Amino acid sequence: MSAHPNNQEIKDTMASEKPRDEMNRRDFSRNILAGGVLSALSLITIPERAEAWLDGNFRNREDLGDALKMVEKTYADTEPYPHKFNDALVKLLLRDIDFAVKKGIEKEFCEDYVARLGVLVNKHLKKGVTQFGDDVFLWAMFERTSCGYQLYEYIDIKKGKRSVPCPFKPMLNHLAKEMGTYKIVWEDVCSNWCSPTWHGFIKGAGLTGKINIKVEPGDICTIRVV
Repeated sequence: MSAHPNNQEIKDTMASEKPRDEMNRRDFSRNILAGGVLSALSLITIPERAEAWLDGNFRNREDLGDALKMVEKTYADTEPYPHKFNDALVKLLLRDIDFAVKKGIEKEFCEDYVARLGVLVNKHLKKGVTQFGDDVFLWAMFERTSCGYQLYEYIDIKKGKRSVPCPFKPMLNHLAKEMGTYKIVWEDVCSNWCSPTWHGFIKGAGLTGKINIKVEPGDICTIRVV
């Protein structure tokens, strides 16, 4: 992990029983909140919203019943394959990646995605990483953003490292068997989408040369700060 001379350790005001490199999502997020990173990053504009996803108030949502019914309906559907909550998102991404690769515009496709989403985080990400360390980059890319936690079934959080089950391989296998209309293969997704977009956010935030990541694709994909 690269060194940052001005780094401040995020104080563990709500101490976890686990070592810091084995903190779960709640532990790490609470520490971030306690350290003031959310306000520094301006990833959200209303502090109360930062707390809402941690304090269980989601149970008061009037549409929670509909959401739970949809989860039940989705997971009860096991033909022609066991459906999961992220199916539609995964299929949409694969369709777009396949189109971009077919047209030879995968580079432009990734750059456009980073430019559109990056406006929300890039101008504040550098400040957060400089003040609180490299792990803030991974936190912002994965467990803080719905584009991360809605895509992966789970996110294994360790300091300087995130591991996620690849959602693309099983879906591509199904699509190849049932449809046969996709040009891309599993390896194309990492090389033409995952890795370029993560590195794109580093560049967009002005962190090139200050932070770097190593992507280890597999059934479980691992992303490390190096």
